[in-house]
Amino acid sequence: MRILWIQAKNFKCYSDIRVPSQGILPKGLLFVEGENSVGKSSLFDAIFYALFYDPTTTKELGTKEDLIRRNYSETRVEVAFELENKYYLVKREHSMKTSVQAYLLEIDSAAAMQGKTIVKQTLSQTVVEVEEKITALLNITKEKVLNTLIVRQGSVQDLAEAKGAELRNIIYELFQLDFYRDRALEIIKDKKQKLDENKEKYQIERTTENIELEITDTTGIIDKSKKNIETLDSTIETLQIKISNFPDFKEVQDINGLTQRFDQQDRTIKSKQSSITALGQKFKLKEPIATKNIASKSKEFEEKINRNTEEKESQEKEIETLNEERSKLEIERENFYNRKESLERIAEKGEKPKCDVCEQEINEEKFKELLAISKRNIPALTQGIKKKEETIKTKKSEIVKLDGVNQQIRNDINKLANLINDIEELTELNNVKDDIENSIQTSLQNYKVKSLDDLAKKYSLSDFNELFDHIKTLDDEIKKSHLNKKHTLSNIKERYESIEKLKKQIEENKKKEVELAKIDMEISIFDEVRALVEKFIAEDLISNRMLAGIQQATRGYIYLFTRGRYSELYLEPTRTKTLNMSIKDETLGFVKSQNLLSGGDKAAIGLGLRIGISELLKRIRPTKDSPSEPPKMDILVLDEPLGSLDEGRRSKVIEGLVAEKKFSQIFLITHTNIRRRFKAPILTIQSGSGSAGSTVSFHYSPSEVEEEAEE
Repeated sequence: MRILWIQAKNFKCYSDIRVPSQGILPKGLLFVEGENSVGKSSLFDAIFYALFYDPTTTKELGTKEDLIRRNYSETRVEVAFELENKYYLVKREHSMKTSVQAYLLEIDSAAAMQGKTIVKQTLSQTVVEVEEKITALLNITKEKVLNTLIVRQGSVQDLAEAKGAELRNIIYELFQLDFYRDRALEIIKDKKQKLDENKEKYQIERTTENIELEITDTTGIIDKSKKNIETLDSTIETLQIKISNFPDFKEVQDINGLTQRFDQQDRTIKSKQSSITALGQKFKLKEPIATKNIASKSKEFEEKINRNTEEKESQEKEIETLNEERSKLEIERENFYNRKESLERIAEKGEKPKCDVCEQEINEEKFKELLAISKRNIPALTQGIKKKEETIKTKKSEIVKLDGVNQQIRNDINKLANLINDIEELTELNNVKDDIENSIQTSLQNYKVKSLDDLAKKYSLSDFNELFDHIKTLDDEIKKSHLNKKHTLSNIKERYESIEKLKKQIEENKKKEVELAKIDMEISIFDEVRALVEKFIAEDLISNRMLAGIQQATRGYIYLFTRGRYSELYLEPTRTKTLNMSIKDETLGFVKSQNLLSGGDKAAIGLGLRIGISELLKRIRPTKDSPSEPPKMDILVLDEPLGSLDEGRRSKVIEGLVAEKKFSQIFLITHTNIRRRFKAPILTIQSGSGSAGSTVSFHYSPSEVEEEAEE
């Protein structure tokens, strides 16, 4: 991978920059220099922002607001890079009010080599899609980038200072050892899960001991139920003996039904008789009420209706005559009213008076006479019309009263008709009552008694109701006892069936216990396999492969960066799943613990570890089945790694970085003045004056910087 150019607008301290301003960045070592707080680290924050930033997961750069230049509301960064002869441009932007937007584009190769952008196609255009695509292209996660390829200011010695479990976890994560362990453990987990799922099929819901206790309890309940049946049989026999000393319950029940019907019939007859008597009194009919008297009364009412009808018709004729007379008066009043208006208009206009009928001229005296007659007759006629209307209203009121009287009379006629039906029904009701009484007497003859009370006394009871209640109580107790016996027999049957089911459960439990024992044995075997897998990852991969590879890859860097003071790095696993780090001190001739290292030692060794591990990641596979694709992001960003080193070690680090060919680009950020001794391209960063942002200038050699300064 190779960074071609970086373009940022309103990002942190930058207003609007493009690095380089023309063309593209070269391969190899590039110095990034400038005073403190001018934006050296921010330049590479822009690269990380463009490639990986997501405000929900990327905490290293801060919040969205932290990334926007002060007094501005939005920011945008573009980074062009080359990867395996393909050229890409990643863009990312956001504002104070909008969310982060990201785009990954494939650009034309020829134009890209000239520092120009010609888009060939859009590959991704959401934050999630862009991160997934870039991770796939580079074959490395942003977390691994931060732990290896980007050494942020102040963290160069982190690996040298990491101890125990922390150091072990870093190596596990960098070389994906957790992936292989977890993959193996996942297979074991799946197998165990299937066994557990299969085990659920054979889970014993109830223990055999509990089932046997239930069988014992159920058997006891059956024995008690059988004794209860014997008691019920004895009770039924006793009750049947008692009831046999009384009349048959069915016959007594029939007699009781007849007596209830007789009483109900008697109440109905009395109610009907009361209604007939009341109507007879209303219409003044003599007792006993005869049908002919009712017919005579109905005829009298009909004659009254006829008289009222004739009166109504007479009134209606008079109303008709009055309406005709009123109409004539209204016409005559209208004529006088029209004559009055006509004469008044003639007088108003000053015309000669004329008769309104013959239209012949008349004298003034005649004119006044006609006008006076009109004015006099209009009120008189109006009064006559009013009297006619009042008379008509009175007549209509009388007609309404006649209609009301006739309606009442018709209702009375209907009541008289119903009275005849009631008299006939009363006769029928009395006949039915006599029949019921005869049936009761017939039934009593079978017992050679004359009345219901005599029947009760025959059995030493006060009245028939007491006799009936006594026999009914005995019959109910017999039926209840039979029903209890039936339910008890049914319960006994159900409990016998339950015992058979419980016995089958015991047999099923025995079979399940055999299967569960087999499954538990298999699970214990997988637990042993899991322990063996974890032991293999910890001992074989870590001790025999990865740690040896790390020690070999970092030896040369550590020796160079410490000017030969330290040579061999030792990483030793412990039984508590941690790592111990120590290093051979060639000067003193013994192996030092990392606790005895100085700050400068840790910086030099930490830098050597970073570069060595980054280089190792590109070529090593933990197992034969490990993915063969190494990370494709082969640039290093070293942010102020030399601050804790003396002048001699700084020179050795720079010599090593200049000679390093395993990385396509190495960006060394420093404010130490070392560029005169080493010929490498330089990015010079200066703070802007006033409100202007920081600026970045690119030079292919230190001499160009000096010439520019002299000018």
